[in-house]
Amino acid sequence: MIKAETTFRPGMLRRWLAFVGGGLAWTFHLLTIYVIGEFGCVSGFDRTMYLGISGVAWLLIIVSVLALLPAIVAGVVCYVDARQDRKQAEPGHDEGERYLSSFGWPLNALFVLIILIESLPVFAYLKGC
Repeated sequence: MIKAETTFRPGMLRRWLAFVGGGLAWTFHLLTIYVIGEFGCVSGFDRTMYLGISGVAWLLIIVSVLALLPAIVAGVVCYVDARQDRKQAEPGHDEGERYLSSFGWPLNALFVLIILIESLPVFAYLKGC
């Protein structure tokens, strides 16, 4: 029987959360903007105006900001970890963790871009549905 030795370090959990953080933020954004756009217009919430902008548009803006923050933080954490990994003298140590950091920050940057592009239809809801 082969026994797998795994050691769990506190930094590993942080790297995993940073690696998948942008994807989770994008999934949250995608599902919530669909629900807000669909049911906000059906319910008549688009007729509620604040500062000349419909209530649906305000909700979409708030959700977009709430989704962008964790995606940006996850990307920054991955970027900082990747820079620290490049400074270490031992190239063969913890290759899995280095992978999470080195590919995590461009992946999170891509999710930030996707969230921003996905937020563009908010402008269609500014005056109502």
